[in-house]
Amino acid sequence: MKNKLNRILLIPLVFAMGKSIFAEAKPLPDFNEGAMNWGTQRYKFTLINKEEKTELGSVTLRNKLSGDQVILTDEYLLSIEGKPMSLNMTQVCRKDQYLSPLKIECEGKGNDEMPTFKATIKDGQAEISGPGRGLKKIPEGTVTSAAFMRIVTQLPRVDGATYRYAFALEASEMNLKKDYVAKVIGKETIFCDGEPVKCWKISQNGGGIRKQFFWVTEDGILQRVLQDGRKQIDLQTGEPGD
Repeated sequence: MKNKLNRILLIPLVFAMGKSIFAEAKPLPDFNEGAMNWGTQRYKFTLINKEEKTELGSVTLRNKLSGDQVILTDEYLLSIEGKPMSLNMTQVCRKDQYLSPLKIECEGKGNDEMPTFKATIKDGQAEISGPGRGLKKIPEGTVTSAAFMRIVTQLPRVDGATYRYAFALEASEMNLKKDYVAKVIGKETIFCDGEPVKCWKISQNGGGIRKQFFWVTEDGILQRVLQDGRKQIDLQTGEPGD
């Protein structure tokens, strides 16, 4: 009974602490075109199960500036239990601190979790075409999961610095979540293909998700991402970039 009461009392305390951290964090910095070092990058996609690692395929991130917009294209080519599947997603974004989404096009093949749809975002609302789709509220200041993989490379790399944004969108599912915080943990050397790479480690948390981690080089290149504690992508060296 006492332990149960302690747990009940702890819940609002943890909630209040989370709100405090969010309030104290800085807003995301303005988009910095001069510091943009994105181009085209290809990553190895690995699934981690305890200490066992299984390579499932590749992820290619492409980026293009077009006037006052940024076009993000993410291509996932995977093979799970011998079954090929793919996801190709293009986002047209405003050139602002959130890379605010204007259009999202998603084409999936080989698995129900790889959806196909189109969405146009205007005046805080997304009009989505595709099976079972319709209208969805997308507030100002929303950051998509794909956009954050670019934004994280532009965060000022200062030990302990925290940054916030109020809404996050898992674009492939059009799933909106709230109150995200990114924290610069500090410098860390990781190994990719047996070679040491000096990085800054940055965490992302919010919306009830498991904490995610990003490793960014001093040159502002996304080197590694770890999601859900088990899905990892690593930059492939020697790949041609634009």
